Amino acid sequence: MFDFLSKRYNAILKLEEGLLNKARITILIQLLTAFSVLSIILFGVYYFQERNILLFRISLLMVMFMAGLVMIFVHVPWRMVGHYFIFCLTVFIWSNLLILIEGINIVTVQYVFMIVSGGYYILGLRWGLIYSLINTLPIVFLFSLQQFYGVDISIMHQAINIYAYNFSIVVNFLLLIFIHFYFFRAFKKTSRKMQKLTSNLKRSLTTARKTAEDKTNFLSTMSHELRTPLNAVIGMTNVLLDGDPRPDQKENLEILHFSAENLMATINDILSFNRLDVGMEKLELTTFRLDTLLSNVYGALKLRASAKAIKFDLVIDDSIKEINVHGDQSRLTQILFNLVGNAIKFTREGFVKVRASLKEAEKNSFVVQFEVADSGIGIPESQITKVFEPYYRASHRTNRQYHGTGLGLSIARRLVELHGGRLDIDSKEGVGTTFNFEISFTRMEATGNEFLNETLNDKVDIAGLRILFAEDDLINVMVLQKTLSRWGLKADVAGNGQLAIDAVLANDYDVVFMDINMPVMDGFEASRLIREIDNEQKSGIYIIALTASIGISIEMNPDFQYLDDFLFKPFRPEELQNKLEYVATLKHK
Repeated sequence: MFDFLSKRYNAILKLEEGLLNKARITILIQLLTAFSVLSIILFGVYYFQERNILLFRISLLMVMFMAGLVMIFVHVPWRMVGHYFIFCLTVFIWSNLLILIEGINIVTVQYVFMIVSGGYYILGLRWGLIYSLINTLPIVFLFSLQQFYGVDISIMHQAINIYAYNFSIVVNFLLLIFIHFYFFRAFKKTSRKMQKLTSNLKRSLTTARKTAEDKTNFLSTMSHELRTPLNAVIGMTNVLLDGDPRPDQKENLEILHFSAENLMATINDILSFNRLDVGMEKLELTTFRLDTLLSNVYGALKLRASAKAIKFDLVIDDSIKEINVHGDQSRLTQILFNLVGNAIKFTREGFVKVRASLKEAEKNSFVVQFEVADSGIGIPESQITKVFEPYYRASHRTNRQYHGTGLGLSIARRLVELHGGRLDIDSKEGVGTTFNFEISFTRMEATGNEFLNETLNDKVDIAGLRILFAEDDLINVMVLQKTLSRWGLKADVAGNGQLAIDAVLANDYDVVFMDINMPVMDGFEASRLIREIDNEQKSGIYIIALTASIGISIEMNPDFQYLDDFLFKPFRPEELQNKLEYVATLKHK
């Protein structure tokens, strides 16, 4: 029997995870046990000394307390048993008031304290307050009537048994001490456990931050390591394409260039995801033509669709054509490239359609709905909710293909959310998939000079610019020199940051292309020291960071402020030309 009760007791405790609840259960069982034993002893006292109403009362209470013990061991919820126990004590109190001559005595007050303590410690704040008021207020009221008006509510006028009375006083004091001791011991253990958990949490947070920093540094380093050879591949491909190659050579070079650009897009996706993951990606608002952006995306991806003999259509509402908008064209382009590229990739036959339509319009703003639909393999219904997870690939049952790069769709969704929108998906396996989202734009009035900078840049003469190139990689030097040669330019070369400073001190330059990662002295420190030169012309030289390291770690560097602009490797010749034309514009002001 004892083994059964012990196992049942341990089983009850295992159902609760918190130390406080386990303490509440233990207190409840111990109190029920103690009052059951106390009732049995008092039953013996009354039975052998005076067989009166008190014997019948203690018999009833003995049965009630023992019934409570049975209840808690036969799967009755312990909180319900706790309410039952408080009810038993309430019966004890009111029977004292109604039966005994001096019903309000030390034992009665002890039971009130027992209810107050047990109510709060076992059942919690709300029920503790309720039971305390139910049992305390009537006692106070009756005590006042008895003391000031001599009112006695007892109906039996039974005298107290001195032995039972004294024994009850001792036992009740011990039980009150036990309740407070046990509960606060459990509270102290819980506090220690919480302190330990908090300490572990702080260590985990520190480790997580360190891991995040290591990941950022790793991605930045890998970006540099991957972009450096890609810069040579794409740069030299551009040089060869400008060298009037034979038709067969041009075709091979274009394939090489396309593959390198795809690899670069994948690297950019990884870096974009990292920036979005830590909340560093922000919208960069510029003025542009929405229909022109859509046409450029369509033109860049049309070759992919044609290669698979897929019908590729772009539909733009007339109401949003030839309208200048204020928005982030770079992020919107990235969203469309990911969605449309994904649609083309997983459509073997049929169509891919891109649609842009006006959803809402106000005086100075409007909402455009973008839709990318395809007749591809579709996504199983059970996996639709998971396709936006960055590391998830949805399996296609029939042909073992996979839908979604995971990372690309995750980036697209997050970029849409960055715009304040939501990327929705509707897909049916074997039929096709449709993605749609809405973005709000500010309408920009046509002034006739929206593209003034572009017009000016076309007329800017960059011949004669004095250029310094701080770079330790000879292949990158060759790529830049060959690219500059198309405009009749040549740069001086410094192999590290210290040599770059020496060159700036010895010569007059219009612009410095500063690599960030160099031996002896990196580009950041070199830029800072150049700004400290005691010569206004030399310290104010225009510095462009030409680097393969793109990522959060670059922009968070405190010396980033000493750079005027940046150009990421690998770069397109047109991007380099735009930078040089801007420098030439500043020079002629």
